[in-house]
Amino acid sequence: MRLALLVLLLLLGAACSKPPPAAAPEGTGAVVRYVTDKPYADVVEELEFAITDRNFRITGYNKVGSAMRERGYGNFPDMEVIHFCSLEVAREVLEYDPGYIAMMPCRMAVHAAAGQTVISVILLPENHPDARVVAFARRMNATLREIAAFALEQDAPVTAVPARAPAP
Repeated sequence: MRLALLVLLLLLGAACSKPPPAAAPEGTGAVVRYVTDKPYADVVEELEFAITDRNFRITGYNKVGSAMRERGYGNFPDMEVIHFCSLEVAREVLEYDPGYIAMMPCRMAVHAAAGQTVISVILLPENHPDARVVAFARRMNATLREIAAFALEQDAPVTAVPARAPAP
């Protein structure tokens, strides 16, 4: 009798439980890094220009380096994340997949390291089940690379360095 009751409870529990959440698909984002000898402040200024020149609005900054120095970490290097978006561009992809809001706003990170400046471009995933979203991601990734290229193009050596996306 106890065994039958235990089996019944296990079956009832299994029938009422929710399925596990779907895992994020592989390849859901990539980071591409570019290294230049240009001064940090010049790179940030040129990124800001290139972003706004393409009709994106800078929506915020995370100035991690200066915040660390303000908290007493005196030798912390310059680093920040620039957030930007265009409502018209966002509207296009959000009409296809409202869940894509999780990928917004676009971000580029800049940091100083060993006398050089590094731009980290966070690319959109290109493996969505909707071909229209994939086409959007490819166009947007090309634009993100163009923005970085503008900041890198003037007289300084540049090296592209592949990077892995941070673990979730």
